Amino acid sequence: MSNEFRGTGNLGDNPTLKTVLVKGEDRKVAEIRVFFDEYKPDGQGGFEQSGGFWMNASVWDKRGEDVAQHLRKGARVHVAGRLAEQEWTDKESGEVRKTMQLNADDVYLSLSRLEEVKFRPKAQEVGA
Repeated sequence: MSNEFRGTGNLGDNPTLKTVLVKGEDRKVAEIRVFFDEYKPDGQGGFEQSGGFWMNASVWDKRGEDVAQHLRKGARVHVAGRLAEQEWTDKESGEVRKTMQLNADDVYLSLSRLEEVKFRPKAQEVGA
């Protein structure tokens, strides 16, 4: 059984870069929150959005620094990595809660929306 995940979604917030101590060594980690759309057939040969889900992801070391430097809220990204379950105790209710966290190996800016952009040629200079 594999715990790999790959998906394309939008950043919900700007990445947060932290320095954490891991086995006596300072390491950088960028934390991102991504919304992944879900689509279903619309009956007319196309697709319509039918919901989606949020997932938190951690991007470590140099890749994390690059993500924090170059990506911003709303960016369309492709994310790949390993899923890990996190468990904590809710402070108010005392209940044990669980969530899935993605330890991202790769985060790429998705260029899939470029097909929707209309490019215009540069205006010619006067007298050229």
